[in-house]
Amino acid sequence: MGPALAADMPVKAPPAAATSWSGFYAGVSIGARWGDNDWRTSDVAPGLGVNIFVPTAGTGGAMDSVAARFGGHLGYNAQISTSWVAGVEANFGWADASKSANPAPGMTGLYFGAPITMLPTASVKETWDGNLRGRLGYLVTPATLVYGTGGVAWQRLELNATCTVVPGISFCTGASYNETHASTRVGWTVGGGVEQMIAGHWLVRADYSYAAFSTFTQTFFTANGMAFDDRFTAHVKARTHTATVGLAYKF
Repeated sequence: MGPALAADMPVKAPPAAATSWSGFYAGVSIGARWGDNDWRTSDVAPGLGVNIFVPTAGTGGAMDSVAARFGGHLGYNAQISTSWVAGVEANFGWADASKSANPAPGMTGLYFGAPITMLPTASVKETWDGNLRGRLGYLVTPATLVYGTGGVAWQRLELNATCTVVPGISFCTGASYNETHASTRVGWTVGGGVEQMIAGHWLVRADYSYAAFSTFTQTFFTANGMAFDDRFTAHVKARTHTATVGLAYKF
């Protein structure tokens, strides 16, 4: 009787092995990128001497923008304990964000004591971006990771200025101009997010990052060889805020 009863008793299944976060992963993301750009103008018509130009509306202004961002990411995680995950990730994306100003920030003022209405216009455009970040995360559950990030960032930035000659009233006197100058800016980034593992291989995330870049300084409109000087220098300090949701596969 005893042996038969023992044989009929249900056998308790062994506990399931905890899912590991260690390994390579690759994924895609979609979201938005906000450009927080400050444009400052200096050295207006420097060949004409000091105090020829007197700004009446400040020396600069904001050139902020926002656009949808599409990107991808790949990286490696190492689960270093039951609660902590460390890793490194490369992230890249594209957003066509631009902002224009008419006139260019810092160009409103008095020239030889009188106002001029036909002033240069300006625009700031941001296209692709990328970063390389370290990650450190805490597992609030075996499948839910809350993480922080930090590292180096890159941002492609384009500055444009346009000026049309109108006899007697325009800033530009020697020629009409339409100049674009581009540069890949290098800076730093910090951020964080939350990631959920599904079925052991799929990673769903919400991610935010802030990045700040070195100032882009560019002189526009070289001297035209006449008695007047059309040059001015722009100094653009660029920062970005990026928020995305993403899906990745862990190999």
